[in-house]
Amino acid sequence: MSDNQRHGTDGRSVSRRRMMQLLGATGAAAGLAGCGGQSAVETDTPADDGDGGDGDGDGGGADDETPTPTATPVQVDSESLATIQELAYVTNQTLPVLPLQEKLAQSFQTTDDWSVPSKDSDAVQTYWPTEWLPRSGEWTAKDGSDDDRLTFAQWAVPQDSQYNPWNGKNFGEARRMLFDRFMQYNLATQEYSGYVVSDHSLDGTTLTLNVREGQTWHNGDAVTATDVANQIKLDIYNGGSLGEFVAPEDDGMISERVTAVDETTVEMELVEEVNGDILLAYLQPKYLVAHEGSYGEFVTALDEAESEDERSQALADLTEDTTPEPVGCGPFQFEDADTRRTLLTKYDDHPDADNINYPEVEYLYKPENQGRWNSLINEETDGSATLFMPSNKLNQLPDSVQVSLIPRHWGLGLVFNFDEEPVDDPRVRKAIAHVVNREAVAKNSGAGTNSKIAVSYPSGLTGEFNGQIEGAWLEGVVDEFETYGRGEAQTDEAAALLEDAGYEKSGGTWQKDGEPLTIPIAGPSGFSDWVAGAETVVSQLKEFGIEAQAEMKDTSTYWGQDYSNGDFVVGLQGWASYDQSHPFFHFQWLFDSWDAQNAWNLPSEFESSVLHDQVRDGETVVPSDLVAALSTASE
Repeated sequence: MSDNQRHGTDGRSVSRRRMMQLLGATGAAAGLAGCGGQSAVETDTPADDGDGGDGDGDGGGADDETPTPTATPVQVDSESLATIQELAYVTNQTLPVLPLQEKLAQSFQTTDDWSVPSKDSDAVQTYWPTEWLPRSGEWTAKDGSDDDRLTFAQWAVPQDSQYNPWNGKNFGEARRMLFDRFMQYNLATQEYSGYVVSDHSLDGTTLTLNVREGQTWHNGDAVTATDVANQIKLDIYNGGSLGEFVAPEDDGMISERVTAVDETTVEMELVEEVNGDILLAYLQPKYLVAHEGSYGEFVTALDEAESEDERSQALADLTEDTTPEPVGCGPFQFEDADTRRTLLTKYDDHPDADNINYPEVEYLYKPENQGRWNSLINEETDGSATLFMPSNKLNQLPDSVQVSLIPRHWGLGLVFNFDEEPVDDPRVRKAIAHVVNREAVAKNSGAGTNSKIAVSYPSGLTGEFNGQIEGAWLEGVVDEFETYGRGEAQTDEAAALLEDAGYEKSGGTWQKDGEPLTIPIAGPSGFSDWVAGAETVVSQLKEFGIEAQAEMKDTSTYWGQDYSNGDFVVGLQGWASYDQSHPFFHFQWLFDSWDAQNAWNLPSEFESSVLHDQVRDGETVVPSDLVAALSTASE
């Protein structure tokens, strides 16, 4: 496949103007953002979070489907777009990481007793369709079905689960039906729709949120603006990213800047104007958990703290609290939990209760992938939001299980430790990029699932699944970007770079001062698709004459020791921000995250030629400054 082709499209680059024409005014007004803005990686699994070692990895369909093409506008003005393109260019020219592939997640829905949208439908292209489709009446029991309980899986022991999100330990998976999110977000069309927050507006530095009418907590209390304000406050007090825009230097100002002005209206005062797409991306995924009767005392303690010590103690009280039987606001309420399952019953007073024609939802304790695979194969469970299932297991699924592919806006990459030779040299990093055939990596790590898409332009931008990178983010400048060979090993270019860096090839091996060029690649052994990708890279580097080896470690050892301590030369990690679509989040992850600063030891400055002289006027660039500028750039 040539470099100007896309999986899941017709192979043509789609212009931003054309995409806007195709989608229409409604879609154009929806804006861009992503799902899961509270951290770089939203973890719904144990420590094995990643592509292939856990149940929240990616995968593909039993019929080797390709993703459904979508036409999506990019809503950025010249200032934002120029900054995005400049950051992409710096990434492309310096390779702080080498993005290998973009991933699509497998999502499973059974169709024997249940009516669900088709696997290619727009309705399924929402992250966690298992929580959204029932609310919208698009996952219902068929007429004549004797199944009156929707069954999913959960990671933690049910009776050990708790529902205080600020505690974090064993945050029960049943939260997906117990609590409602602020807004809904479609990953494929990149459109928002209101939910608990029914509407919003941004006027300068004031963000106004309107609360859905008719919503109640499971004890009968009305859901009010105070509850929504409490949720935002507690998230910020606990270190949430919205604090950067609300009270970056003084937590004592949070109570003044996040307020319920009446029963249904919340106002957030920002310290400066913020790109609205970015702001909404932080708000959208939040679950409304902060019932005033359950968490009001914690909010009061934090709001009224007069010293840092008082605030630290109040925060400790919050994060140590457990809530085994929560007061929720979603379409199902907590009934009971034992060692095997969590049982929820329908809450008839929820605004969407009429869309649901079954009385119960249960979550079975399934702590391993194998158990989840078998549960779907044996029809013990009725679906799974996202779960990596290799092709040999997919082939065992009954015909009643459909497999959808959902874009995730991230994927496997090689991260370089800038404190280690030889990868501290950009010429070596670029040589590696030229040697690696990313199409082969995507094919081999996809394990026959068609769920991995090779990155065409290593730039920190996502959107391979719908041609958005060439057709929108890089429109007008794509010819300035290096592909490094998407589907081939560009050995002449790699050799020239290594020779310039002082290496020479002797006896089939690249050497400097008599020492072979050695590239060890570390990663988590439990992520089977990552391991397959790493082994493909190693094979390609060896064939070129670089002494490469895969050094896979126990998953907990890799993440807890080697990776977190920067004890690697080249490591495996996701190269973009989990489930985010707006480039701000990807570049923040690449240049201004804890991982970049501590695990990768990324320098603050890079040397790179200039793409847009209105963005920067010299070849020395501090990418984190451009990231900060992007967060406040007008839309």
